[in-house]
Amino acid sequence: MEDGFARFIPWMFLGFGTLLTGGSLSVIRSETRGRHWRDLDGRITGYRTRTSRDYEGMVSTLHSAEIEYRFPGMPPALLVDDVATSALPEIGKAVRLRYNPDDHGQVMLWAPRRLGLFYTIFLAMGLIFIAAGGVALYIGPS
Repeated sequence: MEDGFARFIPWMFLGFGTLLTGGSLSVIRSETRGRHWRDLDGRITGYRTRTSRDYEGMVSTLHSAEIEYRFPGMPPALLVDDVATSALPEIGKAVRLRYNPDDHGQVMLWAPRRLGLFYTIFLAMGLIFIAAGGVALYIGPS
């Protein structure tokens, strides 16, 4: 029974590493999709607040910036940042947006390095798990 489980562990490492790596690459690709899009000026006009309580009763509050932007000749539009933080957004602050020239409905806050280290760490962890699983399969159970 234990020998069967020992043979399964490298596959768990490979699977977990593949999930981490694939998920990280997917998010990195999504976050950098605006590299070739066009610039658009935006301004933080407000924020949305979300409060939650954990199982111990601790309360946490997160804020997402509301960013107003305008295409020439169009009424203003609103984008809500998908990254929430505990710090209040600075109302009136100018921010850089990017939009897809083929689809003006695709607008994103352009901050490609904002979470880069976070995703890079997960990508590295995934590769380490894949390497560990591969080495374990190569060596085999002793």
